[in-house]
Amino acid sequence: MRKAQFFYLLRRGLLSGGLNLIKEGLVMASKFTTQGLSFPAQGSAEFNGTSDYIQLNDPFSHTNHTIAAWVYNNTASAANHILDARDGGSDGIRLKSQSGAIEYNLNTINLNSGTTYVDEWVFVSATYDGVTAKLYINGSVLNSTTTTQTISTTTDACIGVRNFQQDTAFWNGNLANVAIWNRALSSDEINSVMWKSYEGLTGAESNGLQAWYSLDDITSPAASLANMEQLATDKDATIENKAAITAAINALS
Repeated sequence: MRKAQFFYLLRRGLLSGGLNLIKEGLVMASKFTTQGLSFPAQGSAEFNGTSDYIQLNDPFSHTNHTIAAWVYNNTASAANHILDARDGGSDGIRLKSQSGAIEYNLNTINLNSGTTYVDEWVFVSATYDGVTAKLYINGSVLNSTTTTQTISTTTDACIGVRNFQQDTAFWNGNLANVAIWNRALSSDEINSVMWKSYEGLTGAESNGLQAWYSLDDITSPAASLANMEQLATDKDATIENKAAITAAINALS
């Protein structure tokens, strides 16, 4: 995929001019199912587990924060990183899938989901309000702890890879609606924003929002077919001459 096409994928959600550099050669693809997606985005970014990632050109300096993303993990055999913003092994924050379980690391604090999530879409969010760190899955708190932490890093954050020391632990699967706030969202806010696109956020929900990566390609021919199939499913309808329509759309892709 050409770089111009990829920048279009980020354009709608990019809130900060300093967060617009990406690794050369990043491959983005939309993941669709004929059954319809179980998350609000019309598509997602597919990360290949070996080289794909997004470089955020600003250090993560938000002591109070929320990190959220729809994630689809393809494997339980490795540590795959959703977001990594650390100067070292325990300096900063990260979200990752560790052998299929979701982990939120806040400096030396490690919150684990205790449940394996593989081959399914889940909404992951982690918050810290200066007193309590919380890990949410699908809007429910699975783990929390009281702690006093300060986030002060100089390393640029990454989406989809472990970014300090060397590029390892690439995400193997899909990501959508990756977002960062400089405050801790409430449980009600998390349960609201998880079902929304960037355009659907209220003013209050946008308060403190630092970046939102939709990572969807809703204008691609493949997305058009997926949208048609989803609409037919929703309306309990049948697409006539689907083979011809599919062939025409594939010819344009």
